[in-house]
Amino acid sequence: MNERGYPAQISNTAGTYLCNHVMYSVFHKVSTENLSVQAGFVHLPASHELAVQRPTFPSWSYKDLRDAVMSMIEELE
Repeated sequence: MNERGYPAQISNTAGTYLCNHVMYSVFHKVSTENLSVQAGFVHLPASHELAVQRPTFPSWSYKDLRDAVMSMIEELE
């Protein structure tokens, strides 16, 4: 992401309870069903529209959010 101009860093935790629950539920499903897929968790910043309501939230434009997600998908292909 950094190479494509997006501020990002690796985190070894999934954050708060909901983020952990989602990530570990997916890992559990992949493991118990012996699925041949890779799984992970990406925490994205809020959109600018949401951050207007919550000024302390870090935010990206909708275009940057979309382009960053598309970049991640392309990298995984």
